[in-house]
Amino acid sequence: MIDWITAHWISITIPLVGALIGWFTNWLAVVMMFKPLEFAGVGPVGWQGIIPANAGKMAQTLIDNSLSKIVSQEELLNRIDVEELARSMQLRLDPHVETIVDDAIESITLRGFAVTDFVWGMAPQWMRSKVYAQVRSKLPAIIARFILDARSEASELLDINALITVRLTIEKKLLVDLFQKACDKEFLFIERSGLYFGLPMGLPVMYIWHVWPFWWVLPVFGALVGYATNWLALYMVFRPIYPTRLGPFTFHGIFLKRQAKVAAAYGNFFAQHLMTAEVLATEVLRNENSVQRLQEMIQREVTVTLDELGLNFKPLAVLSIGMKQYRNVIGLVSERTFKLLQPLDKNSLSVIDKALQIEDTLSTRLASLPPVDFYQLLHPVVEEDEWKLIAIGGVLGAAAGAVQWWLM
Repeated sequence: MIDWITAHWISITIPLVGALIGWFTNWLAVVMMFKPLEFAGVGPVGWQGIIPANAGKMAQTLIDNSLSKIVSQEELLNRIDVEELARSMQLRLDPHVETIVDDAIESITLRGFAVTDFVWGMAPQWMRSKVYAQVRSKLPAIIARFILDARSEASELLDINALITVRLTIEKKLLVDLFQKACDKEFLFIERSGLYFGLPMGLPVMYIWHVWPFWWVLPVFGALVGYATNWLALYMVFRPIYPTRLGPFTFHGIFLKRQAKVAAAYGNFFAQHLMTAEVLATEVLRNENSVQRLQEMIQREVTVTLDELGLNFKPLAVLSIGMKQYRNVIGLVSERTFKLLQPLDKNSLSVIDKALQIEDTLSTRLASLPPVDFYQLLHPVVEEDEWKLIAIGGVLGAAAGAVQWWLM
């Protein structure tokens, strides 16, 4: 037996090498999907991970096939409890009411003299306290109306789908992390399947080599093994879309079979990194047009509130300050209020996050998508470039076969 093994050790190693070729080419295919994040090479010769190289297109495809299909921006924002958020925001403004009122009144002049020198500065404390109380009593209504205005005009302030698409395009690492977390089992299967498929595929090559020990046999069949293992692994991830029974066995694409778990991971990632209240609020405040629109809303609510206060706001009623100064007061109050509200405090952000229910919504609705729609969540992302991964498997398999022949 030992003599036979010694005489045929070259043939015996062929299936083992086939397994190694299959494993290595599949492992490399997975690595090349994600790395490097940026192009590495000299001139036009080099490589960039397939996903980061096509980040914009892949991010757009991902959002088009998932988020835009299962939930609308309007639905999410309408979940926010206006009264609860208003109470949280009021806590932020409440300590500053006295300062805002004092600054507003002190900004008023009559024929060059500060009103506060004649009226507000000499006003008794009970009068000041009454004015402060009146303004403070209006805060909930001001904030609630502001929230309703912002929610009704949300499409002008923010496009959640566009925001996430742009962010995933720019932050390629975030896009890579999303796929790696949601589809970790699929990529692990692709890696290991090379070993599972490569070994049995190497058995007929062992026989062929024994019959025709020509130099080209190992490179050619090495290419076939590398190509076939990559193709078969990618095929089994996505196909068949529906469970298909063949004899005692039931076949179902691994990605489709794990729909509920993939959906849960997807929802968790979006809730933690892409659709948090902090991310959305930051984006709104980063856009000049959105900021201007929010300032206009605040100013509108301040105007309504001052009009409602009317003659009860005695220092302003006693003196005829004119429309210009009245507008200056509104502008000052609006500007101070807007600055105090940004960035949103943790309590307000928590209220919004809790109301949006991003993780539960995405997880539940993605899990309930028809298999053919869920299939579109990932497959189009790699479909266009999967031939490269399969071809690389063939090239590396041929190289490994040539090396094996040379070592003989």
